Amino acid sequence: MFIHHKLGLGFGAIVGLTLLLTSLSWQNTQIQVKLERSRDTVAQMQEQLLEARRHEKNFLLRRESIWLQQTQSALDQLERMVQEMEEKAFFNERPYWQRVHEQLKIYRGHLLRLLATPELGYAEQYAIVESDLVPPARELHALFKTRWSSLSQSHRDHLARSEQTQSVLVTLAIAISALLVWIITRSILVSLKMGMQFAREIASGNLRARINHIPRDEVGALLRAMQQMGTDLQRMEERDLRAQAARLALNALLESSLEPLSLQRQMEVALHIIMTVPYLRLKNKGAIFLIDPEEGQLHLIASTGLAPAVLNGCAKIPLGHCLCGKTAAEGKLTYATDQDPAHSVRYAGMQPHGHYCIPIISRGVVLGVMTLYLPAGHEENPEEVAFLTSIGNTLAGVLERKRMEERLQHLAHHDLLTSLPNRVLFAEHLSRSLILATRSKERMAVMLIDLDHFKQVNDTLGHAAGDRVLVISTQRIRDCLRASDLVARMGGDEFAVILSDMPNLEAAERVAGKIVQQVSQSIAWEGHSVHVGASIGIAFFPEHGSEADSLLSSADMAMYRIKKRGRNGFCIHDPDWREDQAP
Repeated sequence: MFIHHKLGLGFGAIVGLTLLLTSLSWQNTQIQVKLERSRDTVAQMQEQLLEARRHEKNFLLRRESIWLQQTQSALDQLERMVQEMEEKAFFNERPYWQRVHEQLKIYRGHLLRLLATPELGYAEQYAIVESDLVPPARELHALFKTRWSSLSQSHRDHLARSEQTQSVLVTLAIAISALLVWIITRSILVSLKMGMQFAREIASGNLRARINHIPRDEVGALLRAMQQMGTDLQRMEERDLRAQAARLALNALLESSLEPLSLQRQMEVALHIIMTVPYLRLKNKGAIFLIDPEEGQLHLIASTGLAPAVLNGCAKIPLGHCLCGKTAAEGKLTYATDQDPAHSVRYAGMQPHGHYCIPIISRGVVLGVMTLYLPAGHEENPEEVAFLTSIGNTLAGVLERKRMEERLQHLAHHDLLTSLPNRVLFAEHLSRSLILATRSKERMAVMLIDLDHFKQVNDTLGHAAGDRVLVISTQRIRDCLRASDLVARMGGDEFAVILSDMPNLEAAERVAGKIVQQVSQSIAWEGHSVHVGASIGIAFFPEHGSEADSLLSSADMAMYRIKKRGRNGFCIHDPDWREDQAP
């Protein structure tokens, strides 16, 4: 065969192979595009489901039905996407999408039931969410994750088959055109193949792709630059995702502090927020302790996932004891990869685990400790430590805010000097007591107590002595009452008492006599013996009034009557008594 014929056949083969390669590449591209679109759709479905779950959590935190409605809107959008994929699916994919559709219907059904019963309490709504909404949502997450893995595997398998086919055709082309391209192909073929494979991996979003062997030539330099670019992109993406997750957690923690939650509930929400940070390798176990300065101990205030033995053993922890007590005493974050001698609280059946114990510090003062459980052998991560330290500082601010609110609430309803309930809080207690007494048909008594000769103490010995008399008299009155009774300072030297569940008039008289006896005892003040008395007016429910104003008015009239008699005693209201009568 002539040389030009061979060349013609060779070039013809090369052209044919080129066209075939082009056709295969086009088909591969179409298949890859389809796989990419499917993966994008699954990713959008995952994001839509996460959006629904976020609205669901907002509902639990804020208790507003609009978040359930937004959850339903997100599920409607997700259902339209699932229906579209189900209509376009091949016969072997249809059962999968039908299963997804069924789980979605279950999720929507429970959500509609929750929307249809807005009168449910928080505990009932929370139980419905945990028992009815969470399982189908998790099943949907698992289905989407399985589908994503399946599509990714199909993508990789297709790329592998495509590369094998192309390798065979390229080898055949090289064999036919060996005389023409031998020198060039020999030096660059391997490098180009690795570059193509690496470029495809990067283009598909696999930033973890690596080249096993990079040649020492110009193409190799290009491949090294491409690999470094992929590494940098991967690090940037992971860093951005972690930073975004950290910001979201801190924002959620700060937003929850604005909600009208109790301190215990606030700490439970904080634990839940921390457990949902995706890049933290935490076990779903943790607790928050607060320091009681008087006892010098940590008190367990919130926990999640802990066994009963842990809850009992860790209800109170002395400072310096175990890992949490050590953290509180030293004010430094403690890390443990597994149980060590410092982990002194142990119980039967305890599984291997590690700990992050984070101090909650405000202005140099340790307020408490947050402990998080880690898988055994987990290595300490500086980025995790920095984030958890920020969480601890944020919790300190939340605690200070909550305690300030409690102090302001206390000041608004209590007397500064005696710490007794003030007139406002007394009125609220009296109204509730009357409602309970009316419902249970029980007798109750209201006393008004006025300290006799108190003005003389202020005038002769000064206001400091008067304050001392008020504090001691308050304690003496308290000592005469039961735990279920209430004493309040109405202003100046006047006090009011609610005696609930009085079996008879004599029981109230015994209490009043005891108060008169105790208050009239002398009080030492800077070398002086101070004496005051107590004039007490008593009114009974329902005999002397069924409303707060009428009872107080009756008790006031009785107190006025005992003052007319000579003070330092008690008197029960008499509806027939008039001021112009003899004492």
